[in-house]
Amino acid sequence: MPWKEEIDDYHIEGIPRPWYNLAVRALTVAYFFLVSVAAGFPVWVAYRLQKEFHRDFLLPYTLYLASWGAFVLLSVVQYMLIGAFLPASQWNGLASATRPLFAIVFGVWLYFLSAFMAQVAGIRLRRVYTVLYVIVWVLAAVILSVAAALPGDGSPEGMTLAASFVAAVLKLGITYGWIAYTLVMLGRVGDPLDRRGLRTFVMLQMLGFVAFDLAVRDVLGVVGVETPDVVIATVQVAANYPALLWLKRFLRERALIRPAEPLPADLRSDLVGLGLSARESEVVELLLVGLSHKEIAERLSIAPETVKKHTYSAHRKLGVQNRVQLSYFVQNRIARRTTRSRSRWRARTSCSCCCRPRASRRSPPLVSTHRHYRATTPCARSR
Repeated sequence: MPWKEEIDDYHIEGIPRPWYNLAVRALTVAYFFLVSVAAGFPVWVAYRLQKEFHRDFLLPYTLYLASWGAFVLLSVVQYMLIGAFLPASQWNGLASATRPLFAIVFGVWLYFLSAFMAQVAGIRLRRVYTVLYVIVWVLAAVILSVAAALPGDGSPEGMTLAASFVAAVLKLGITYGWIAYTLVMLGRVGDPLDRRGLRTFVMLQMLGFVAFDLAVRDVLGVVGVETPDVVIATVQVAANYPALLWLKRFLRERALIRPAEPLPADLRSDLVGLGLSARESEVVELLLVGLSHKEIAERLSIAPETVKKHTYSAHRKLGVQNRVQLSYFVQNRIARRTTRSRSRWRARTSCSCCCRPRASRRSPPLVSTHRHYRATTPCARSR
C-alpha cells in the first residue's frame, strides 16, 4: 500500500512530507520572483513613457505603480511565503509586526493615486490636502495596527468597527472618489483626442480596481468556489496592465497627430550643416514628428533596416543616444544657434563703417557681402 499523509487540506499519497514541503517552498519562492518581475515591469514602462513624452501626470503615475508593486510583494510575503516557511503558531505574531509597514505602503500608493488622478484631471494637489491626508492616515494606521495586534476576542468591538470604517473610507472613498472626479473633469477637456484617450485610460484603471476588490472579497464564494491566494496575487499584480498598455498606445498615437513642439522651418539645412547627409536629415525630421522606423520606411520607400542605419549614423554624428536627446538637441541647440546667427548677421550687415558691434569670441566670423567688408576681415577703415 502506498504511504499516505495529510498536509493541511491536501491528501498526498506516496510523497514523503519533507520532499513535499521542499517542493512547495521552491514553487512559492519561484512564484515570488515571478510576481516581482511582473510588478516591476509596469514601473519600467511608465518610466520610459515619462522620459519620452514628458507629461505631467507620468511622474506620480510611475511612483504610484512603484508603491503598488511594493504593496503586492508585501501581500505575497505575508500570505504565501510566511505560510510556506513558518509554522502556523507564528503567523499571527509576524502579521501583527508587519501591519504598520502594510499601513505605510498602503497609504503611499493611495496618495500617489490621488496625485496622478488630479493631474490627469488638470489640477494639482494642494498642500492642505497633503497635510490632512498624512494626519488622517497616521491616525488610521495607528488604529489598524492596534486593532490587529489584539488577539481574537480581546479586540474591542468599537475599535474593530472603527478600523473597518477607516479602511473602507480610505480605500473605496479615495480610489473611486478620485476616479469619478477625474471622469467628470475630463468631460470638460476641449481636445476630443485627449478627452477620449484619457477617459478610456481612467475607465480601464477603475476596472482593474474592481477586479482586485472582487477577488479580495472572494466573490466566487457565492457559488461555492474559494479564491486561492495565487489568483488574488495574480489579479492584483495585473490590475494596472490594461490601463498602462492603453496609455502607451494613446501617447504614441497622440504624438503622431499632435507634435509637442513645431520643428524649425530650416531644420534639414541645419542638420546638413552639422555633417548629416540629406537622407539622414530627412529621417531625423520624421523621427522628431513621431513616426516609427516602419512608418518612415513606408514613407521614404526604403527598407526598415536602412532607416535604422540612418538613425544610428545620425545619432552618432550628433552625439545623442535616443529620440528624447535628439528632440532636446534640435529644440535647444539648433533653434538657439539659428536665432543667434541671424541676429549676429543683422548686426554685422547693418554696420555704419567702423561703429559696428564686436563679434563674440566664441563664434567664428561670418562672411558678409556688405560693401564695407571683405570676407572674414574687419572694416576697411579700421586697417
